[in-house]
Amino acid sequence: MSSLGKIFIVLNLVLAGAFFGWAYNAYNTNAEFKAKYEQETSAHAASKKALEADVAKLKAEGQELTTAKNTLQNERDEARRLSERNKADYDSEAQKNGQLRADVSKISATLGEMEASKSKLQGERDKAIAAQRDAEDKARAATEGQMAAEKDAADKNAALETANVTIADMEKAAQVASKDIGRLEAELATLVANTGARVSDFASMQDIKGAVLEFSTAVEPGLVSINKGSNDGVKRGYTFEIYDGKVYKGQARVEFVHDTMCSAILTRTVPGQSIRQGDGAATRL
Repeated sequence: MSSLGKIFIVLNLVLAGAFFGWAYNAYNTNAEFKAKYEQETSAHAASKKALEADVAKLKAEGQELTTAKNTLQNERDEARRLSERNKADYDSEAQKNGQLRADVSKISATLGEMEASKSKLQGERDKAIAAQRDAEDKARAATEGQMAAEKDAADKNAALETANVTIADMEKAAQVASKDIGRLEAELATLVANTGARVSDFASMQDIKGAVLEFSTAVEPGLVSINKGSNDGVKRGYTFEIYDGKVYKGQARVEFVHDTMCSAILTRTVPGQSIRQGDGAATRL
């Protein structure tokens, strides 16, 4: 091989090495640029996102500021209107105050006259009050006397009405008693004629109080058993008045006498009243 060929070969080798070095350096440079590009892209995206968030926040704050501005403007306008109304009211009140001052001057002018007559009116008022009190005392005394008289008259009227009612009741009772006496005398005569009993056996009854043991309608007009007998002084022909408390129910005449009880025939009834076990029975009411 000639020297020129060797030179070309060496030159090719040198050029190939240089190209390889340049290519390697370019590859490394490209890789670094690519990594930096990706980092810059990520940083740019993060910055963009942060900026977008800041922009949205600033827009919201701007909207709030706009709303606040409008509110403040409305409040300012309302304050201006209120100030104008207050000014108008002040002018009106000032005018009224001037009128009132004029009225006060007139009133002050008349106060002297009123004060002059006040003492006179006070004296007359004291006299009128004294006269009124005296009249009230007299009226009170008259009213109390009238009330006492009316009460006394009412009490007397009530007592009179009570007495009239009592007299009427006593007259009715006397009429009933008179009728009962006539009937009893007839019954007594019939009893003596039919039974041969002696009037002395039952004419004078002891004061005996007992109670109804049993009442039966098996024997007309009714048969009453009473818890008092010969040991208590009961005799045939005695009459027991039947009652329940203050309610009078009728009368029964003794027909059969035992030691501790007796049986009596019902001789008088009260309409609407029924005799029951436990009712009171007494020879005298």
